Amino acid sequence: MTCVERCLRAIGFDRPDRVPVIPQAHVWTLYHYGSTSEACMEDGFLYAELQIRAQREFGWDGVFVATDSTALAHSLGTPVEMTETGVVPGSRGLFESIRAARDLRFPDPRETRLNEWIKATEILVREIGSEVLVMARADQAPFSLACQLCGMQEFMTALGTREHPEDIRRLLQKSTEYVWSFASLLLDAGAHVVTIGDALASGSVISPAMFDEYAFPYQKEIAGRVHKRGGKLSIHVCGQTTAVMKRLAETGADVVEFDAPTDFAEAWKVSRDKVCLLGNVDTSEVLTFGTPERVAEECRKRIEAVKPESGYILSSGCALSPNTPAENVRAMVGAAREYGVY
Repeated sequence: MTCVERCLRAIGFDRPDRVPVIPQAHVWTLYHYGSTSEACMEDGFLYAELQIRAQREFGWDGVFVATDSTALAHSLGTPVEMTETGVVPGSRGLFESIRAARDLRFPDPRETRLNEWIKATEILVREIGSEVLVMARADQAPFSLACQLCGMQEFMTALGTREHPEDIRRLLQKSTEYVWSFASLLLDAGAHVVTIGDALASGSVISPAMFDEYAFPYQKEIAGRVHKRGGKLSIHVCGQTTAVMKRLAETGADVVEFDAPTDFAEAWKVSRDKVCLLGNVDTSEVLTFGTPERVAEECRKRIEAVKPESGYILSSGCALSPNTPAENVRAMVGAAREYGVY
């Protein structure tokens, strides 16, 4: 099988020849070859070149398109910080209060730095898309985008006090429209899967009740729109998602990318035949600071927990740290080949 055939069979719950493996190495790759996320967020050609180079060197089954997790908010003017290990949200949001978001107007993503992600997607699809799965991030999901725009403290306070409910709903719906405007362009560019990140909707940040009210409906709306276009959606949620995994599986997403704090056995139990799981090897203790032998063992345990069924893609729980040893990344890919054969 080609890599893309292998991945699409797993996403569709059909047995591939082996378990696919897609480390979340989209930022790690940039630093591995001497570049940075800051440089690549303004250069889609360079980004695509480095992802192709890494896929050919390491042999994983898919590539992500994303240079950071602040792109949508940044494209609207939200401050960010440039660090040695990537682009991160700034200490404040775009607005002084959630009520100020009423007048927010969204640009065409092609007129912002988001266009570089679109270019990178087009290049990857053209150059390797017939063989390798291309997963293009539409960046933040609506809840996380709204949170970044307002600033975390301001937005969470508004949710907790239930002040300005109409403003909250208005901003979430506006955020949904902007996420979709970008996601639709990534689908136009040929992405096999578009993916949205909702780290701020994890159980590490909000309660299941808040997730159900403020995150779930908008994730589900994006999934419905993607499917109407004939595409596939993946949802990435960092942190602890054990308590909301069942709801994530009910969004209509095709893939859920889940992090190491989430209980693997419980996630597999509630998601089987509903949504393909991608994850959740620990990015810090195991992949960054562990040995290749430990990486292989953690991968083996997950692979053996799901076989002989399908619906699983081996991956890191979150984006790999730039200082992750290359031999550990190779150990993950090697584990899929050694233990993942059906």
